[in-house]
Amino acid sequence: MIVLTYSKILFYWALSVIFGVAMASWLKISQWLLIELFLLGFFYVLFFYRHKLIVVFGCCLIFLALGMGRASLSAGATTQPAKATGLAQMALVKDIFPSPQGELFSGILFGGQQNLDYQWKQKINLAGVRHITAVSGSNIVLLSQILVWLGIALGLYRQWAVGGAAFLIWFYIFLIGSPASAIRAGVMASLLLLAGALGQPNRSQRTIVLAASVMLLIKPSLLRFDIGFQLSFLAVLGLIYLAPLLQSWLVLKIKFLERANLAQFLAINLAAWLWTLPLSIYYFGYFSLTSVMANILIAPIIPVIMLLGFLLLLAGFVYRPLAMILAWPINLLLNYFLQIVDWFSPAVLANWRLYFSKTILILCYSALGFWVWLWHQRKIEV
Repeated sequence: MIVLTYSKILFYWALSVIFGVAMASWLKISQWLLIELFLLGFFYVLFFYRHKLIVVFGCCLIFLALGMGRASLSAGATTQPAKATGLAQMALVKDIFPSPQGELFSGILFGGQQNLDYQWKQKINLAGVRHITAVSGSNIVLLSQILVWLGIALGLYRQWAVGGAAFLIWFYIFLIGSPASAIRAGVMASLLLLAGALGQPNRSQRTIVLAASVMLLIKPSLLRFDIGFQLSFLAVLGLIYLAPLLQSWLVLKIKFLERANLAQFLAINLAAWLWTLPLSIYYFGYFSLTSVMANILIAPIIPVIMLLGFLLLLAGFVYRPLAMILAWPINLLLNYFLQIVDWFSPAVLANWRLYFSKTILILCYSALGFWVWLWHQRKIEV
């Protein structure tokens, strides 16, 4: 017998909205289909109101039609170009750092690599790390979890670490000019932190899905055209489902990591990277065995660069000479980043690209989801 709690019901309704937006984003939906779905759902609710399961299914049809209708209405609307944000902070970075370190640092903090010269853009693409500077959404979600890990490692109670991480994330978003993509990532990161503090993984999954459905109702184009939203949402799913499994495996296989309190740090980075990898290949087209190694070597330093970058922006806001001091360790990390990119971007890959169709992308995430589910079932049995 299926037990339907209120949180489960809300979860199914939110999923229906997301599926509706997804279908209307890639398929042409007729108005007659929307009317039929709405009337069918209303019929189920009206005539089977004594049967909870049928009523929930009828409401799912109504929310499915709502998602389709909202996406169809926004399809013809013209999107306004995003306004530039964080201009003062970008100017600070440009003044302190040389090129190309300054352009790379701006890309990690603010998203985008428009200011990088063509040579370094090509090398970053070949090394398979373009997703790190292409968007800031997944980086913000990842940073929130690293801040919690750091707080706990420093001896704070989990609730204090979570609260401090949430405050720092939103203050960081304020410092970089509060772009819309960062605000959406901040909402997801905050909900993930809240659910983690409550200690209920199921609640985190449902909360994130509900947040995504509300965002898509407000702006349906996010699902199809906003790479930052897609990557940050997938990174959150990786942190919810895969990170705990990877952490347990690392603790079991590499005892040193548990003693050094590094298992969670590595698990967070690997989970976010693995969960966003297929979509990164789909959009950016570069993947090789060298890119795997490049990501493993670079991914752990990104949260450190962002954390130091947050302190640098704060120092620049209060006392500029202090920002000059903080720029020194950041510059070392950026040089390390560029050196790894230089090593793992051989010229032989310049004319080689890997193309993913939508079908292959769906198959990849289906296989990844099945693998995580199977791993979780085996862990439960043990």
